[in-house]
Amino acid sequence: MSSEQLLVLIAQNDIKDDIVDTLIELDFLSGFSLGNICGFSREHSHFNIKEQVEGYREFCKFEIMHPSSQQQALLAVLARVCQHNPCRYWIMPIQQTGTLC
Repeated sequence: MSSEQLLVLIAQNDIKDDIVDTLIELDFLSGFSLGNICGFSREHSHFNIKEQVEGYREFCKFEIMHPSSQQQALLAVLARVCQHNPCRYWIMPIQQTGTLC
């Protein structure tokens, strides 16, 4: 059983670079993944006109594998970056990790 867990963070594109800069500086992370996603919601009042027509909003999705012992430290530094642009997140345990060759 691994002591690692996966934090998935959904953020607005305008703070993507700030999150990247923050994560790169953390010694306990070996890396992370970043991708673009389309977010659908029943709360269209937060969407601009283009997003209302398309039916979705563009976000970035971070996947951050980290030691469970560093969870609070990771959330604390991300909270500072996300304080003016709330980000949704969830954390999942990782049962196994490795490299296939």
